[in-house]
Amino acid sequence: MRDFALLSQKGRPVFGPFFTVRVRSSHAPTKIGFVASAKVFKRAVDRNRVKRRLREALAVVRAEWPVNMDLLFVAKPEAMTAEWEVLLASIRRTFQKIPEALLAPAKPRPPKARRKTSVIYQAEV
Repeated sequence: MRDFALLSQKGRPVFGPFFTVRVRSSHAPTKIGFVASAKVFKRAVDRNRVKRRLREALAVVRAEWPVNMDLLFVAKPEAMTAEWEVLLASIRRTFQKIPEALLAPAKPRPPKARRKTSVIYQAEV
């Protein structure tokens, strides 16, 4: 949970047609999380379906995952209706963009935490 809170605030964005990926290098093996917001996907059925689709697509391209990264996939509405092969190609293209995104300087984002004791206010470890 802590890793993904930091990732959503301090991770570098990589934009794709069906999702945005927030990326952060890590010392641990690659971890992946999914966000399908209720603002974008009104029904829980749709939120769960898009996360299942992304999860399955990532399982197919498992061998191509970046090493030692934390990835947070933020789904867009287009991910629900995208053709399977196009979705896989988009994930592969996004993985190719990650090294470039990590080299770019981080753009500051205002914290969304409600409490000043949140992990995102603490110094980088």
